[in-house]
Amino acid sequence: MGDYRTTTGEPTPTPAPLRQRRKFRRFLFALALIVIVALAGYFIEIERSFLANGYVTTENYAEVRPATVGTVAEILAQTGSMVTQGQVLAYLDMTEEQAAVEEAQSRVLQTESDLARREAEIVEEKRHHQELISMARLRVQNTSVKLIRAQELLDKGLLAGSAMEDTLLAGKLAEAELDSLLKKDQTVTDQELAARRQEIKARRDALARAASRLTLKTIRAPVSGQVLRYEFVVGELMRPENVMYEIFGGVRQILKLRIPERYAARIAVDQPYKAHLTSYGGLQPVWFTGRIEALRNVIQTEGQKTYRVAYGDFTARGRTVPPGTSAEARIYCGTVQAWQFLLDL
Repeated sequence: MGDYRTTTGEPTPTPAPLRQRRKFRRFLFALALIVIVALAGYFIEIERSFLANGYVTTENYAEVRPATVGTVAEILAQTGSMVTQGQVLAYLDMTEEQAAVEEAQSRVLQTESDLARREAEIVEEKRHHQELISMARLRVQNTSVKLIRAQELLDKGLLAGSAMEDTLLAGKLAEAELDSLLKKDQTVTDQELAARRQEIKARRDALARAASRLTLKTIRAPVSGQVLRYEFVVGELMRPENVMYEIFGGVRQILKLRIPERYAARIAVDQPYKAHLTSYGGLQPVWFTGRIEALRNVIQTEGQKTYRVAYGDFTARGRTVPPGTSAEARIYCGTVQAWQFLLDL
């Protein structure tokens, strides 16, 4: 006999054709949803922007860096000081350079002294040489007269032949001495003096180079304006990549921003920005807007960070914004498709 089963309160099983139709409708719905999302991602435009930080500066702004490596020996300008172009801000230790200058000066003075002494000696030598020539000419004249007299005495038989020979020999020796003095090369001393003068020139050049290295240890203001001193102290080692001071000169303010290197290629002149200054924070921050005016092509490094500097116009909007006020900015560089934006992220 067969088994009979009964159910109470349960729905009847869904027929297989109906289940297939429901699955197909769900598939179509999911497919339509995917297509709609894909199309939305293609047509929807999202504004692209990048964050940057920086500070407010002025049109005659300058960064002051040491021209060479050295330790700070003296600090003359502090934050807030007003300086003029060329004014000394600080000194780096110049003990070695000063010693090199003094040594080079000593060498120049010694060489110049040797040259003056040698020039005096050569003048005396030339004077003595002229005296010897004059004396030799007198001897030649004297032996010529003696030779004439000896010839007269020889002709009269009053002089021996050997005496005549001695007189002739004396005359030849006097002429040879005079000839030797006249043929003496005077250019040797001129060449010696030229060599000594060349040596002086070389040592003066060495002195100029040493003095130039000495001036590199003097930190001067490249422009006039108000000083912002960085954190450095006497005895600290400074390198050419270290910023020691910033000087803010001029009236017009600009915004200096540091763009991370990964975004540097996407920033261009005339792109708009919106900046928030830390001095105007709070629940309702004040926003300052402007456009990028210039870009520095060099990629700079600070610690582990690499960045490119951008300069934007800045309007204080009637507020007091002192130079050096830090800012956080968002630079806008056009729109992209939603999918491209998401994939780029």
